[in-house]
Amino acid sequence: MIGSEIVTGLTIGAGYSLLAVGVVLVYTSTRVLSLALGEMGAFGFYLGVKFNLHGVPLLGWHLSAFEAGITAILVGALLGLLVERFIMRPLTARPGIDKLIVTLGVALVLALVELNFISFDPYPAPPFLGSGHFVLLGATLTTSRIAELVAAAAAAVVLYLILNRTKLGLATRATTSDPTVARLLGVKVNNVYRFAWVTAGGLAGLAGALVSNTNGVLLPFSLTTALLSSLAGAVVGGLDSLGGAIAGCLLLGVVQNLAQPYGIAYESGITLVIVLVVLLVRPQGVFGRSSAF
Repeated sequence: MIGSEIVTGLTIGAGYSLLAVGVVLVYTSTRVLSLALGEMGAFGFYLGVKFNLHGVPLLGWHLSAFEAGITAILVGALLGLLVERFIMRPLTARPGIDKLIVTLGVALVLALVELNFISFDPYPAPPFLGSGHFVLLGATLTTSRIAELVAAAAAAVVLYLILNRTKLGLATRATTSDPTVARLLGVKVNNVYRFAWVTAGGLAGLAGALVSNTNGVLLPFSLTTALLSSLAGAVVGGLDSLGGAIAGCLLLGVVQNLAQPYGIAYESGITLVIVLVVLLVRPQGVFGRSSAF
């Protein structure tokens, strides 16, 4: 039924949107288009799953599936903190293309660590939030699929409130408009950068736990593949709009799910066509605008 296919597609798009929100938050705050977020989330979940299967080194106790998911979020946030402070901050004055290449390098390093120090074989992804199933409008959805929808909505609401109702949000908007002027006005720009990267890393960890569980296995670059779809959704919706990025990802999730029976070539081809049409007709994205939020 078309209704069930649309519902399933929305859950797929919700998983993408968790990464897309991180991409947009980092981009609008720092003008860095990060390709590292997928592997940052995957690396956190890799550690959580390893501790779930083999126990925590020296301590000997095994994490539960839920604790493995929490580990992914915490490690993702920690990686965001470290990447911002020790890798991206020294490159603040460098051109955007340099920063883009560096984030790709971070993703490659994390993937190599996953392969060489954690596992050469696919890891089974434990059910982060249980293995229940629910029927919604004819679509049978796992707990992880439902959680992706809830998490995407919660992330949108919480970030909207932070960015529009707090001093941190005001500082973020000022930094987005002009970081030099923001510094002159007393805004602690580095705190804004740190907030963006840590939040994006935590969301990437959550996406890693949920999307990997939906796929059944955890593989290096599997989250980077999802990140590319997230980036496409953000381009469609608008790289300067959190709501637009979420809407774009939901659209692509539905389109990709409807095209899935025809093969991966159709999924990728339709996604590319949508991105190209939007870039030709409205380069800033459907919901993009001159201001950041």
